[in-house]
Amino acid sequence: MISEGVLDSLLETNVHEAWSMSGQVLIITCPALLITLTIVFIYRRFISVEFRITIPLSFYIISFCGLFILILGTPIKKEIKNGDFNTMSELIRVYFPALTGNLLYVGLKPISTDIYSNFNEIEKFNEAVILPPKKTDNDLVVLIMGESSLVTRYSTYGYDKPTTPFMTEIFNQKNGCIVQKAHSTAALTRDSIPMTLSFNIPESDDNLFNNKSIIEMAKYNDYKTFWLASIQQSISSSFSTKFGFIARKSNYIEFTDNFDDISLSKLLEDRLKNDNSPKKFIFIHLRGSHKNYTSYDEIDKQALPNAEDYDLTIHHTDRVVKALYDVIKTYSDNYTLIYTSDHGEIVNVGHGFVKGIDQFLIPFMMISTKNEFNCQFIESFRATNGYLSGLMNKYILSNLLGYEIEPTILNQEKNNDRVYLSNNTVMPFLEFLEKN
Repeated sequence: MISEGVLDSLLETNVHEAWSMSGQVLIITCPALLITLTIVFIYRRFISVEFRITIPLSFYIISFCGLFILILGTPIKKEIKNGDFNTMSELIRVYFPALTGNLLYVGLKPISTDIYSNFNEIEKFNEAVILPPKKTDNDLVVLIMGESSLVTRYSTYGYDKPTTPFMTEIFNQKNGCIVQKAHSTAALTRDSIPMTLSFNIPESDDNLFNNKSIIEMAKYNDYKTFWLASIQQSISSSFSTKFGFIARKSNYIEFTDNFDDISLSKLLEDRLKNDNSPKKFIFIHLRGSHKNYTSYDEIDKQALPNAEDYDLTIHHTDRVVKALYDVIKTYSDNYTLIYTSDHGEIVNVGHGFVKGIDQFLIPFMMISTKNEFNCQFIESFRATNGYLSGLMNKYILSNLLGYEIEPTILNQEKNNDRVYLSNNTVMPFLEFLEKN
């Protein structure tokens, strides 16, 4: 069965993302369609019965309309309003998983994504946030979010090919931190980013709609907010998405005009050079190492001759981070920079599967000119199981932006380390790790 998460990724992203994820769907739906057509052909060609096409066609149309009305009935109306419809449609997908169930899911999805189209800012803070915030002097906070980036392919973390020489140099400086044993919360971008930039949790989307996001919290504490992304991560034509709901709250949103993540350094330079706001929070979303692993150039091939495509994309991301870091240093002497990834990757297979630990293993690196934001600061968010979860990103960013977090709630969340799987189930991270 194709997971709901994969189908959601096709529908709630842009053309580039949808196309790269489509293989996981087509490999199931295309054979199912061909087999269906073959059976129909055999039936029409070799079975001698009187067959009138208008009768079964009418039957199917009436049945489908009745099914659609049933699904929109009162027992699950609330679930559709909240962005889920996992009772009747899920049951149908269990019995008709190859084609019919998926078509029904795709047909209903536009109804559920309307909930992401609200422009209004949310007034309520999450209960973990202690108010009022401090008037921090951490003037520039930059979060670079990689894409499909598996930590075990980083030479910074011990990989035998020199894929990330610049990151090794940057984050090994004073007040730099290369964090070991970090993992993402989800294996799909649409789920991972909301759990970084809002108080969304694996069990429920309620906090996404009821609590201020990190973007809105930054604005509340006098930061001007920027969302910069590769054109291949563009959401300008589809803001009715889960993380588009957060992005649209930014003061400024811009996407590159070409496919090379390097061009993001020019966008960043324009913002830092031409915007005189004293405090800025900038989110930068890379195309990175997303399938089909084409985000690299001749410079990367010359640096890593005979390397496979995935390693070349990691090397290219290393150069992108270096270019972004150089811009930050040029225009600011008071900054905090974090580089991590939305999720990992099962190399040459993909992500968004129910199994496979590599989908969750990610890098996490930070450097700051502020002495209080050092390795000890990051380590304070590590769970007792030894891992730094992506669920901690929101709390880390809150601190960087001047907010304190209620210690009891933080400790409870920190030591409740779990991951959200693409079939909409939640599992303790160590349990998932042991099974994979």
